[in-house]
Amino acid sequence: MPHGDFHPIAFIVVAVWVLACGVGVVAFRNIVHSAISMIACFLGVAAVYVLLNSGLLAIIQLLLYVGAISIVVLFAIMMTERPAVRPFGLYFNRQSIIALPLAVAAAVLLTVVLVTSKMPPNGSASHNVSLSAIATGLFKVYLFPFELVSFVLLAAMVGAIVMARREDDE
Repeated sequence: MPHGDFHPIAFIVVAVWVLACGVGVVAFRNIVHSAISMIACFLGVAAVYVLLNSGLLAIIQLLLYVGAISIVVLFAIMMTERPAVRPFGLYFNRQSIIALPLAVAAAVLLTVVLVTSKMPPNGSASHNVSLSAIATGLFKVYLFPFELVSFVLLAAMVGAIVMARREDDE
């Protein structure tokens, strides 16, 4: 295998899985099916982390995204009213004509940048960060931004609850 124990065939299988689930998230008409496809996509991303020998990120992905965020999304879907299903013609509008070439151009640009960049080889010291280095960075160097993000997420959650709450009094 090139660059140690990286398995390109397994990566291709997982990448196709993640892309298919990502398409399912936006293509399904039933929002619950989209949420389940999102969970499968999160599982695929955790599998990518496992393939890249980053067990800590895989566990964080499973705990936070698959466990917590997906359950919150499913709970929010079940607690809010579902709007009536729109006809298929309303999903594609004038913006689709511009969005497709822009998406293709962005994908080509990203591919060119990744292929021509001089990234260190797999397994170098920059890719294998220890748990203590992550903890030091998170709770000493980046403590204020970490706490700031937690307050922003709390405000977003409170705002979502206020917006989703049904106004029966009025």
